[in-house]
Amino acid sequence: MAEEYTALAYIVKTLTKAIADSKVEQVSASEYVVRDGNDAIFLKQDTSNSEGNDVISIKDDRKIIFSEDLLETLQDIEDSVKGNDALKASLAATTIIINGLDIETDFVFQAVKDFLDQVSNSYEFVQTVETEVTKIGAGFKFGKHIFRLNITNDAEKITLEPRFVATFDAGIKKTVSDDIIKVQLAVNKMFKGA
Repeated sequence: MAEEYTALAYIVKTLTKAIADSKVEQVSASEYVVRDGNDAIFLKQDTSNSEGNDVISIKDDRKIIFSEDLLETLQDIEDSVKGNDALKASLAATTIIINGLDIETDFVFQAVKDFLDQVSNSYEFVQTVETEVTKIGAGFKFGKHIFRLNITNDAEKITLEPRFVATFDAGIKKTVSDDIIKVQLAVNKMFKGA
């Protein structure tokens, strides 16, 4: 039975090697907990999705993976496998979802925040409102004005869609909309080569 979850086991091993003093607890064949002091990362393999490809969901509330710079390691994890083609293929076919987002979308989101910072220091990230694998809804502030930004990371294009309340100041709305267009162009160039 455990043979089926070689990709999951490899990811767990990669995390525990990278996070000093971490401990692993295997809950079931498809579930692990990596403990780092009082914090924990929960990993679960889901093989029941309709496309037939494996999904490993990682719940990392403390963002340990991000703070330990492990996102890039996980993004191209199949590249670290030497001499085991079955494991390499299994990892390549597996989608890793961390806190509701796939890894590329997580990188896109970080880049959007960085680009907004570069455009103007008036932008401030408030909170993530919703995540759905390749989509994220986030609250941002421009000065004291709060707006929502929906980010969709499709295979060929990243779309940024600002949402404003009806009472949002028209001048600021135009500024934010223009900035979002610039950021959308920048992230598409960075991630999609467009």
